[in-house]
Amino acid sequence: MKRFHLIFLLFFLLPAHAAQVGIVTSKKAIIYADIERKSPIGFVKRGKKLAVGEVKRRQGKLLPVNVNGKLGWVETKNLRLPGEEKSFDKGRKVTEHVVEFEDKIKDPWNENNFLTVKSGPADFSSTFIFNDNIEEEVNFSDGQELSVMVEHRNPYLDFNWGLGLEYVSASMDTYAIRALSIKGGMLYVPLRLKIINLELYGNLVLSGDFRVESQGIGEYKGNMYGLDYGGLVRLFPNSTLNAHAGYGMGIYRLDGLDNIQNLANDDLLSVSSVAVTKLFVGVSYKF
Repeated sequence: MKRFHLIFLLFFLLPAHAAQVGIVTSKKAIIYADIERKSPIGFVKRGKKLAVGEVKRRQGKLLPVNVNGKLGWVETKNLRLPGEEKSFDKGRKVTEHVVEFEDKIKDPWNENNFLTVKSGPADFSSTFIFNDNIEEEVNFSDGQELSVMVEHRNPYLDFNWGLGLEYVSASMDTYAIRALSIKGGMLYVPLRLKIINLELYGNLVLSGDFRVESQGIGEYKGNMYGLDYGGLVRLFPNSTLNAHAGYGMGIYRLDGLDNIQNLANDDLLSVSSVAVTKLFVGVSYKF
């Protein structure tokens, strides 16, 4: 993690040239997550040293600052910079040399929200158990997954969350499956750069509408619960519109699907679990 933070820091602060050390002169110097100064994430008290970039932004009002390996912004009016030191300031005692934030990173729920849609092919497999206790591993073809989720992704936090709906479908010979599910879980970002993120995710998936269709007989309805997990690469993660691609897996347990008939013979079968592997692409819109 330290290596990733170092890469992130260099990526952003190199354009600002060398760092300089300023001293906080106001009661509290607020640190912002964005250059628009809409998202305060903490503050630094008077008398503390703060390493900032040398190139001022926004008509000289802001300087970049390192916040635990990520880029933040501080107003220059709250700092005394080396070139601005007065004679009566020389020798003044600095209370601390290490930046310590007094507040946790603020994370309002009405900011950093995205509507995410993703879809892709999926391979489903399951074990059918017939009434003579014979087990048969079957693979479904033409599998598809489509999900729509609301994701809360704060660019200054490594863990974020999402909640939404998922629809899956697949078929094989005389059987087909489909399900509409609720899914929700966490996103973890081990690598965060300016134009690309590497993210890992895990979701809990629940459905009261998992259906198995037996051709010529009808549909059988059961319940499903399981886990969905994987990884993805996201391009331009903090832009209003961004895209991602990834690979995932899932294991689902089924209940209530014990006596499924078919037209070929008099066998009854039960289905107790389904496994899935999938590739997907998606887009997110910040609202």
